[in-house]
Order: sequence, then structure tokens, then C-alpha cells
Amino acid sequence: MNKNEVQVAMKVPENLAAPFECSSSLAMPEVPKGGMLVRVCYAGACYCEGQMRKTGNKPRLPGFEVAGVIHDVCNTIPNSNFIPGAKVILFPDEELANSGYMEYIRIQNVENVVQIPQNMPLEVAAMLPGGALLSYSALLKAKPHVEKLQDVKSCVNVLVVGAGGLGLWAVRLAQDFIGQNTNIRLFVADNSIDKLLTAQDHGCYDIIHWNEEDHEQYIIERTLDACRGGVDVVIDFVSSPRTMSRSLKVLNREGLILVGGNSLSDVSINLNALAAKQQSIVGIPKGTISQLQELVTGVSEGKINPPCFSIHPVEDANQVFEDLAQCKITGRAVLSFGTDNTAMMNNSTMLNNTQMMNNSTQMMNNSTRMTNANSNSLHYTDN
Repeated sequence: MNKNEVQVAMKVPENLAAPFECSSSLAMPEVPKGGMLVRVCYAGACYCEGQMRKTGNKPRLPGFEVAGVIHDVCNTIPNSNFIPGAKVILFPDEELANSGYMEYIRIQNVENVVQIPQNMPLEVAAMLPGGALLSYSALLKAKPHVEKLQDVKSCVNVLVVGAGGLGLWAVRLAQDFIGQNTNIRLFVADNSIDKLLTAQDHGCYDIIHWNEEDHEQYIIERTLDACRGGVDVVIDFVSSPRTMSRSLKVLNREGLILVGGNSLSDVSINLNALAAKQQSIVGIPKGTISQLQELVTGVSEGKINPPCFSIHPVEDANQVFEDLAQCKITGRAVLSFGTDNTAMMNNSTMLNNTQMMNNSTQMMNNSTRMTNANSNSLHYTDN
């Protein structure tokens, strides 16, 4: 490798709220002993929950949703099937999350490297290690409880709170879980109608608008009416005091709430009421590397369809994060490194157009239902 080569990277400011600066003056890193060097092609625009807990704000240090190709491999790796040019994604750990956006990443622990099939688009693969894995982990956590309830109930209601990237992944993944089971109904709640309609297009049973301008009791009654008998499992990707309070009020006896999200707010819970109703609140695990490999298999075989996403040059990262903060982006946002932007955008458009064509009939139905929104026949939710 030419040591005089340089890489493109996002210069991370000490003040995490300050803008990124794109730099191409960093020296090419050396291949670590027993490791490899990965050239990043796409990275998901997101942030690490652990970083937020440590700093008290939303850090702009993504870098833990990474897809790229192997640039170089140390010759001391035993029994290695890794070769330069192979497509890979990286299982997120704290070291990776703290690296920020780098075009080349030194990987010392090759056990965190997952090879992906050559037919899988890297922009899709980049969404798997973070949002998809967390959503998959949530559904796996909920699955035993849902199966237990199926033995005693004619219908099990599952409510996903938040129609952002995590919620959309949950809807897509749930379709594979539910299969032909017609006694499981998946609802999505959010405060954005645009996001809710997107969730409906992705295949959820119904949507519930948690309009923050409405009276709280009205929102509770609307949710209960939509679910026709309360909720058995809540997957809360927001986990704010409001969403937790609402979830507890619509949760059935022996119900389960799975909490994730990045809220730093304290939530007050009546433990006596929780115990009396035999309800449970459980944190969502971040997922394992074996689960990530299962996701790769499911997506590559076409069993799991990714949610809608948009692709942006890494130089536009500041604007992307600003738009995300203001909820101007529906679905996932993926940043591109050193890729032909024209081809990149065309590929993204083709992937999303295929999804939209498959859902065209459902979108027409949504349009009809939207005209009835003022008569309260349409149910929506909170972000």
C-alpha cells in the first residue's frame, strides 16, 4: 500500500453539536496486526444510544452502520476467508461507534466482520448492523410472549411506537415473523401523519395518530378503539415519558412493553399497578452477530424487504442530520463515500420505486382512508 495515500473523513469537533468538516488530508491507516483495513462505501446516518447517555446530547458520531469492501488483510490472520475486494458489514461495537465517519477503518477484531453476498447492494447492507438489528432483536424478544398469548387469545395486538427507521424495519421484519398468522395484528403509532402513511405502505395492519395537540385521554381512547380491546405487546422506539404513560394505559393484563430509543428523560411508573396487572417492561437488547448474519441471509434471499431509504453524499452529512433532527426525512438516510452520486441516486430510486410499485394498491386505499381522517375513522400515532 502506498503510505502517501490519503482518505476522506469527517472531522469530528470537540463540541458534538458543531458541524462536521469534510477532510481528505488524513494519512491512509496501516493494516493492524491480525486484522484488516475496510474501505467504507456506505454508512447509515444515525447515532449511538450509548454515546448519548454519556454526553447528554445527540452526538454526530455515526460510523457504526458501515458497509464496504476489504481493502487489505494482514497475512497473520489464521484460516482466513477474507480477501481484498470482498463485500462486508461491521458488527457495531464501542470502538467502531467512536471512530466517526472514516473512509478507511482499521479492524483489529475480525470476528466483528460479516461477509455479505455479492448480489446484496451495499447501501442496503449498511442499514443492517444498527436499525435493522435492533428491530430484529426487539421482535425476537417479543416472539415468545406473542406465541404464549396466541394459545389463549383469538387475536394478539402488537403496537410499535415510532414510525421512523426503527419502526419501519420492525414492520418489514414482522411480516416475515407473522407469515400466515392472521391472529397477529401490528399497529404503528406516531405523531407524524407522513411517517404513518409510510408505515402503512410498508404493510402494518393499521396506524394510530398520536397528535400532541389532542387531549391525552382522547389519544388513549383512539388507541383502544383502533386496537379493539387494548394492546398485548408494545415496542417503544421512542420511550419518552409520554409514550410510556400512554403505552401503560392501553396495555392489557399480562402485557409486555419493550423499550429502546434515545430518550434521557426519567419516567415515573406505579410498580403496584404493574404488579397487579402482571405486566412487564423489558429493555431491547442491541442484538448479536449471529442475529446480524440471520438478517443478511433473510435480505439476500428476498425474505425480508428493506424499508424505504435515501442516499446522500457524505459531504452533505450536516444537512442530512439537520433534516433528521427536524423530521424532514421519511425512512432511512444513508451516506455515500466516494461513490458515483448519479449512479448511486439512480440505484436508490430504482430500489424504492420497486417497493412503491408493489404497494401501489395499498397506497390508493390509504388515500381513500385519509379523506375520512376528520371523521376519526383513521387511527394514527406518536414519534
